[in-house]
Amino acid sequence: MKIEVKHFFYDLFHCKDKILAAFDEWDEKYENDERGPLVAGIHEASTQELVTLLITIQKMAAGYQEIQDMISTAEDDELKGFMEDEDDEDDEDDDF
Repeated sequence: MKIEVKHFFYDLFHCKDKILAAFDEWDEKYENDERGPLVAGIHEASTQELVTLLITIQKMAAGYQEIQDMISTAEDDELKGFMEDEDDEDDEDDDF
């Protein structure tokens, strides 16, 4: 099986790190806020920060979708190869 490293693998790691950094910042900054760090962080963040966070989440989701597509394609190709091998074996058996 051939594994090809695509650009979105790097994007996933980068996006994950950016999202977790924002959450960690909110955990520290709003640790004692009765709303909870996540809710407080979202309410207190600037529009630009929230837009950046949402774009990062969207990039991460798109990367996961590309991985799912690759996995589905690889599974389909493997199944087709298996079925072709069985057809070839059946053809050989018919020759006797």
